Amino acid sequence: MASLLPGFFISVEGIDGSGKSTQARLLAGRLRQEGESVISIHDPGTTALGERIRALLLGKSEDAPPAPFAEVSLFLAARVQLLKEMIEPALARGEVVVCDRYLDSTLVYLGAGRGLDLDALLELHRLVGAARMPDLTLVLDLEVQAAQRRSDATLPADRIEAEPTTYHERVRQGYLALAPRFPERVVVLSAKPPPQDLAESCWRVASDRLMARRAT
Repeated sequence: MASLLPGFFISVEGIDGSGKSTQARLLAGRLRQEGESVISIHDPGTTALGERIRALLLGKSEDAPPAPFAEVSLFLAARVQLLKEMIEPALARGEVVVCDRYLDSTLVYLGAGRGLDLDALLELHRLVGAARMPDLTLVLDLEVQAAQRRSDATLPADRIEAEPTTYHERVRQGYLALAPRFPERVVVLSAKPPPQDLAESCWRVASDRLMARRAT
């Protein structure tokens, strides 16, 4: 379900190392330069509850990792709070929301990555009132090895980043499968170009979709 509120909701997705956080920041900045009222958020996180859950989800521990549906439940709790506290109020005000990761991350990291059923994951979102989809999702695609080379080796990997390469390969394929499943909102862009060139591509797609929305 896409947003029916007057604002516009953009999510930026991709495997770790694809540059999605940089591109989300650059896109939000460009939108502000063009006179848009923008909020920049990340999922999981942004809200106080979301940041506490983010620490639980990404932190490394000697304890057993969460079971897949326990992991889903934590993501859902953070996402519901983000939606009700930040996203829906901003959209109701007519603002543009730019989100670094959103629902699709759960579909690919826990669906394609961990083997959970995508329809079941979507149904869980519906049941808890978090079925709202972005109006536009930009998926930044990059080969896993290239993404890993981009990562800062001086920074410790979080729990998900530390998963084996085969897991991240499944996640990448999960992202590529989103476009045919959700063709009305998902646009896949190659993350190989330099950041400023990729930022221009993201801007062209976002501005075209935003103008089309406002023309209706």
